[in-house]
Amino acid sequence: MKKYLIIAAFLCGFQVSSNAQENVVIVSDAWSRPITIEGRPGGAYLNISNQTEEADQLLSVSSTVSPRLEIHEHSMTDGVMKMSRVDFVEIPANQKVEFKPGGYHIMIFDSKKYEIGDDFELVLTFKNAGDIATKVQVSMKKPNLMNE
Repeated sequence: MKKYLIIAAFLCGFQVSSNAQENVVIVSDAWSRPITIEGRPGGAYLNISNQTEEADQLLSVSSTVSPRLEIHEHSMTDGVMKMSRVDFVEIPANQKVEFKPGGYHIMIFDSKKYEIGDDFELVLTFKNAGDIATKVQVSMKKPNLMNE
């Protein structure tokens, strides 16, 4: 009897673990153009896929490549394209938000120099999902990444 209870408990625990892995926020396809002169501003782009049943918010971003990173967006106002800092980005439940040139992006200020072929780490902080680290690939244009 004990053997069956142990097996049942193990299977129940396995099922809970399996479900927990399916409901996640995934950061993928991160890339940035090179910064060839130290201290110049740059941008990073990526995809955020919220595979949970609850909306989340991207609150901040950090990296060892720069002491100052901000979340920005481009928007059209009175026929003029403007870029502005945002406090957070809403990531709706079961949807993907793309950070791309001309849209949401990560501004990198006062950065170290990095060139094509380099990579660096970003840590994205979400309201619900917490901190998620991702590697950023440096390229002149969006590379053909695996998760598209």
